Amino acid sequence: MPAKSIPQTVSSGARLINFGRQRDFISGINGVSSGGNVQINMDCDRRYHRLLFQFTAVNFTGGTNLVATALTGSGTGLHVDVTVASNHTVATIVQHSGSAGSGFTTGDTITFTDATGTGFVGTVTASAGAVTAIAITTNGTPSAIAPGVAASTVKLLVNGINVCDLTAQQELNRALFNGTPIGFGQLPIFFSEPWRTLTRWPEITSWDMAGQRTFQVQIQMNSNLVSPGITGVMEFDYIRNTVAGAIDAISYQAALAQGNAPAQMLNIISRHAFTFQVNGGLNLINTIPFDWPILRMHLSGTIANQVNQFELDQDSNKAEVGFVGVQNNGSQLDQLKEFLSEDGFTTNIFDYSFVADVTQRIQDALKVAAAMKLKVYCLQAESLTIIQERLQNQYA
Repeated sequence: MPAKSIPQTVSSGARLINFGRQRDFISGINGVSSGGNVQINMDCDRRYHRLLFQFTAVNFTGGTNLVATALTGSGTGLHVDVTVASNHTVATIVQHSGSAGSGFTTGDTITFTDATGTGFVGTVTASAGAVTAIAITTNGTPSAIAPGVAASTVKLLVNGINVCDLTAQQELNRALFNGTPIGFGQLPIFFSEPWRTLTRWPEITSWDMAGQRTFQVQIQMNSNLVSPGITGVMEFDYIRNTVAGAIDAISYQAALAQGNAPAQMLNIISRHAFTFQVNGGLNLINTIPFDWPILRMHLSGTIANQVNQFELDQDSNKAEVGFVGVQNNGSQLDQLKEFLSEDGFTTNIFDYSFVADVTQRIQDALKVAAAMKLKVYCLQAESLTIIQERLQNQYA
């Protein structure tokens, strides 16, 4: 539904107000350090569509027979073998057997081509032009690092209430499940989810912060990082989500001043993770909340692909039941994942996903009145995490 009463621009003194989506840097990213708890206070005068964070740190991958380049001197032909420490810095670097190069002299400096790391400088010892040893002079500079490696939990709190608390990797996996391409090192936090383009109002799940006191993002950084960094960009506008539709902020404020502003309407997607120790065979899970309509539940175990059958009972109704992985004859691919694949989802991201809204329409969310029970059959015992996405009309 388009926003009502929206000209392209509205004059406000000497400047023009844009009612389309805007993008700007996220300022005030505080606490970025190894093991730090990053806290970002967001403004509550707008409607948010997404946040996009870029993570950096010294981040080498290492490997064998990597190409080295002379920074000083005229040596050529050097290849190196590199091992990496737990903090993603270079632990050891030696010349690759048979590829020690030629034309090097002791004191020359080199770097090497790494899959992810940059900025390494090594000083060589050479004999008869060939490198015999490499000392670490500069152990890299920050480069892109996977958010799931750099951070653990990402929390979104409104008025101090924890609305979302997934890990960075779980947030990424939600987007990957929907086929969204994501650049290396990037962590998008979607409010208006780009895969919901088929809805009548694609921005219905945006986070309108009108009337809220605080909106804070908290990111727990992992402790094994060297020179970590985060930059961010936000996408937002100044539209209000109301029962009368999307209304521009100026019209909304005018109606508010006259005492006839329509009530705010929220359809936010919260997400939380629940972890269970499961056994081989049948497991009954009936402690997942169902006080709000459920859009999706993603299952991931500590051992991949151990879920082989799934059943969801809703108020004594079987909402879904079928095989996952392979059927009993051991050769047929399961039909539950086949359904998801045909609907355009990427089925190898989670062990299994229950999706109520396969059409991407939020009105298809599963409503439970009195009882919900999951029956999960596993091939062996493991720790199973279930990510629940639910539709809420308030920040709770």
